[in-house]
Formats: sequence, C-alpha cells, structure tokens
Amino acid sequence: MNSPATQAPTAVLVHGYLDDGAIWNSVRTVLDEQSIPSIAFELAGMGTRASDQGPFTLARWADDLESVVRATAGPVVLVGHSMGSQIAELVAARLAEQVRSLVLINPIPLAGTHLPPEQIAPFQAPDLGLDAQRAFRGALATAFPAEENDRLAQVALHVDPSTISDTATAWNNGHPDGQQSSKFHGSVTVLRGENDPFVTEEIVSAYVTPRFSGATTQMIAGAGHWAHAENPAAVAAVITKGAEEIASNATEGRPAKAWTAAFEQRTEESFAAALSPNVRMEASALAKPLERKEHVEALMAAVSSVYERLVFVRKVQDGPRTYLEWEASAFGGFEMKGITILRRDDEGLITEIAIHHRPLGTVVQINAKVGTALTAAGLVPAEYFSFTEGE
Repeated sequence: MNSPATQAPTAVLVHGYLDDGAIWNSVRTVLDEQSIPSIAFELAGMGTRASDQGPFTLARWADDLESVVRATAGPVVLVGHSMGSQIAELVAARLAEQVRSLVLINPIPLAGTHLPPEQIAPFQAPDLGLDAQRAFRGALATAFPAEENDRLAQVALHVDPSTISDTATAWNNGHPDGQQSSKFHGSVTVLRGENDPFVTEEIVSAYVTPRFSGATTQMIAGAGHWAHAENPAAVAAVITKGAEEIASNATEGRPAKAWTAAFEQRTEESFAAALSPNVRMEASALAKPLERKEHVEALMAAVSSVYERLVFVRKVQDGPRTYLEWEASAFGGFEMKGITILRRDDEGLITEIAIHHRPLGTVVQINAKVGTALTAAGLVPAEYFSFTEGE
C-alpha cells in the first residue's frame, strides 16, 4: 500500500445545511474527467442519512468525517461548503498529515454567525413546502440549476424538524476553535460566489481568511451561495489544482516541497513524512549532529512552531541536493536568515539536513528557548545543544 506521501490524492467533499452528497455530482463529473477520485460525504440527519440519530453538532459531524478521511488511502483535498466548511476545518486540523489542501466554499466562519433569535428562527424552523424551498435557494443563488433546486426541495421534506433546528443552531453558534487562529497550517483556498448575499466578502475578509496563514481567495463568477452547483467547472478546477500540487510532491521536487509543507503544518508527523529513517541533521544551533529520526522530528516541530513568519525566497536543485534560502522572524520579532541544504535518497526521502542560521543571536535564541524546552521534556538530550539553562 502506498503511503500518504505517494498515494494519488482524493477529494473529500462536505455539503452544507439541508443539502446532501448528491449536490456535488456536477463537480465530481469534472473531477472524474481529470482522473481525480472523490468522495461525497453525507452529514448525519440529512440526505440518505435523514434517519440517523443525533446529536447533530459540529463536533459529531467532524467525528464522522474524520473516520471517512482516515479510511481514505493517501492524501486528501478536503472541501467544505457553507456549514460544511466549519466541519472540514475541524477535521483538517486533526489530520494535518493527511489533509494536504483545504478548500472552503462560501464558508460560514468556524466561530459561527451568531444571528439574533429573530434572524436564525427561519433557518431553525423553515417552511418545507416545495415552493418555499425553491425560493430559499433562489434568493441566495444566481444560477442554481432548476432541476437540482427541485430535487433538494424534495430532499428537505425528509429531514426531521428537530434535526433542522439543531443544524441551524450548530452553524450559528459555531465552534470555540473559531475564536483563534486556525490549527490547520496547510494550503487553504477560500472560494466565494461573487453574488452571495449571505456569506459576504466582508465576512470572509474579517472572519475567515485572517485565521489562516497564507490563505488564498478566489471569486467564482456567475455564482451565489452554492458556487459548486452554479459554476461546478470553476470549483472543480481549484480542487484539481490542489490535487495536482499534492501529487507533484512525489516527483523530483518532493524533498523541497515536502519540507516546506511540513513548515506549514508544524507537526512532528508532517516532518516525519518527509524524512528517511536514517536521516542525519547538522545545524548551527546544534553541538553535534542529530542521528535519530525522532530527535529531528521533535526539533523541527518545535522550531517551526516558534516562527511568526517564514518565507522560502530561493531554491536551487543540484541532483540529489536541494538548496533553500529563507527569511524568518521569531521570538517576538527577532529577524533571521539562513540556508538549508537537503539531500534525498532514491525514494525521494530526506537523508541529510544542514541548516545554517544568521545572525549568531539566532543560535543563542534557539538554544536558550527551544533547546531548553526539548531537553526538559525529554525529547532531545541536552548534549546536542551548545547552551541550555543552568549551564
């Protein structure tokens, strides 16, 4: 079986309030033409799962989605629409090694919308009549396909009223993680239908994109709130691009891409995926080379977590060696620069790492703060650092 680093990526698609998995059919058709496998995840309480029992909460749906993603072979492009974006982000943060790209379509902020009672009430107890359901989607869309609107109006009839109420309450209240920067540090693309009157450009710019480091935004022309149904080709193109970028990590440029992606995710697991079991690491901040993979993973996860800014400004490939020039800030605005040299094996895994920092104060800061924490936690022996507290 291929590892998550080499398996072809799969798009996992998460629908929103009162929709079902079939709403992704037009997008999936385009993805299939590009040979990108996809899964349309269906939320408990809706669609074919309308008879499922509660609770109907963001946490419960995230648990269900996590199980599906874990059971998916290889890396994942996780895509969420509206309320589904809240659920997708929660799972992306849990499975950062596997979820390599997160696409949020007309996303409701993870913190929720917190509409007052009189404004959330129509969502908690909507008119389920066919004409009312058609009008509901028509009011928030620009080009919602008529046949799909009729189909979803029928689907909504089978959802229990209490489930609808709980669902609206869930996305309106949001999740506590939405009150802080996102725990997902991988690639994030935010898509918004240009005519969406519900998730406005102001909401996205104020409450969604600032929570992610380096998130990109894109407007979907001729679309409202259901951009994936109104302009499926444009949405599928973004998902395809994400899948292709993931797949490219398994090619000649994988060491550099896997290394930089690990800095985005900032976990031991993400660095582990890039490293050979026999990796050896030298660095200005080390008294002697690290020669155990678990020590390298721990050090790199700790160092990457203290960076407030990190930009790779130049890359040179020379056979099995990759040279990366970077600039960063950490420790409350301390500016630093450096060069990292990576050497890969025949499988594309990193076998040698050499990191050169400047200025000298960088070495002192890393030893005094990162080194001390790692040795105190028993993750890396003190002998590898030239300075730790108490010496």
